[in-house]
Amino acid sequence: MQETQRALRDSIESHKAFEPEVELGKIKRFESTSVGLSQKIADEEVYKANLENRLKDTRAAQTNPLVFWKFFTAEQKRLRVEASRLRKEISSVNEHLMSDNEALSKARSDLSSTQKRISEHECFNLNEAETQLAAIQQKTRQIDSDLAAAKAELKRIEEKIRPHSQELDRLESELETFNSDIAKADRFDRDLTAAENSYERAMIHQECEEKFGSGSPRHVINDRRGKIRRLENNIPKVERRIRDELKKLDRTISHLVIDGNNACYEGQSFIGLRGISALLGALGDRFKVTIVFDASIRAMLKTDNQGVEKLLGAKVATHVAPTKTAADEYLMKLAGKGKNAFVLSNDRFAEYHDYDVVKSRRVLRFLIADGMFMANELDISIRI
Repeated sequence: MQETQRALRDSIESHKAFEPEVELGKIKRFESTSVGLSQKIADEEVYKANLENRLKDTRAAQTNPLVFWKFFTAEQKRLRVEASRLRKEISSVNEHLMSDNEALSKARSDLSSTQKRISEHECFNLNEAETQLAAIQQKTRQIDSDLAAAKAELKRIEEKIRPHSQELDRLESELETFNSDIAKADRFDRDLTAAENSYERAMIHQECEEKFGSGSPRHVINDRRGKIRRLENNIPKVERRIRDELKKLDRTISHLVIDGNNACYEGQSFIGLRGISALLGALGDRFKVTIVFDASIRAMLKTDNQGVEKLLGAKVATHVAPTKTAADEYLMKLAGKGKNAFVLSNDRFAEYHDYDVVKSRRVLRFLIADGMFMANELDISIRI
C-alpha cells in the first residue's frame, strides 16, 4: 500500500510539474537534429562509397610484388601511397559514421521518450489519481491502526502466556536433567556390580557422592524417578493452562449480556448493584453491554424501571423482565446466534439447551466473594 501510495504521489507531482510547451520545443529540436544527422549520414555513406571505389581502382592498378621490375617504379610507389591514404580516409569516415549513427539513435530515442511523456500527460486523469491517492491514504491509516492494535494484542497475549510458557520450559528442563541423572546413576550402579574389589567400589561411591550428594546410585535413581513422576503430573497441567489461556485470548466478545439478579448477590447476601457497577467500571468500553433483571429487582432496590436504568447509567442497555416472568429466556434471546455475543451468569440454563448460546458454550461464569468480583473468562478481578 505504501509503495502504491508513493507511486501515485510521484505521478501526481510529475503531472503537475509537466510543461507541455517545453516538451514540444524539445520535440522540434530532436526532429531537427534527427533530420540533420540523417542527411549527414547519407552524405557520408556516398562519400565512403566513392572512396571505396577509388581504393578498388587503385588496387587494381597496383602490380604484384613478385613482379619486382615494375613494383619499384615511381607510378607503383604513387599508387601504394594513394591506397594507404584512401584506407585511412575510409577508416576516418567509418568513425564519423559510427558516431553520427549513435547520435541519431539517441536523438530518436529522446524524441520517442518525449512524445511518450506528452501522450501520458494527455491521458493522465489527475482527479481520478488524487481520489485514488486519498482512498489509499485512508486505507493505509486504517491498516496502520489495525497493525498497532494487532501489536498491542500480541503484547497482551505474550504477557499473559509468558509466565506459563516459562514455567513449562523450566519443568521440561528439569525433566531432561533428571533423566540425565538417572542415566549417570545407572552407569555408577553397573560399575559397582562390575567392580572387582572394595577399593573400586569405594571410589565409585565417592564419585557418585561428589556428583549427586549421595553415594548410593540406587537412592539417586529412586529420588529422580519420584521427581519425574511429579513433573509428568504437573507438565500436562501447565500445558492445559496455556491452552485455556490461548482459548480465552482467542475469544472475541462484542456483546456481553449480564444476568443482573445473579450479580446482585454475594453468597446469600443481597449486595444491590455494587458488583455490577464495579464490573461495568472494569469493562470500560471493551464491548457492548446489556443487563437483564427479573421483575423482583424493582422491589429489592425500591425503585422502578427508570430508577434501575438511572443507577446503572446510559452507557449500558438495561432491561427489566415483565412481572411473573424469568429473565433467563430473555438472556438467551438477546445473546442470539451471534458467535461474539456471550452471557455472564452462574445459572446452568439446562432447560434452555436448545438455544445457540448454550449449545455453543457462550455462557461465562463469575464469583463474588470476600468483597471481590471475579470473572476469570474476562480477566477481571476487582474489589466491590
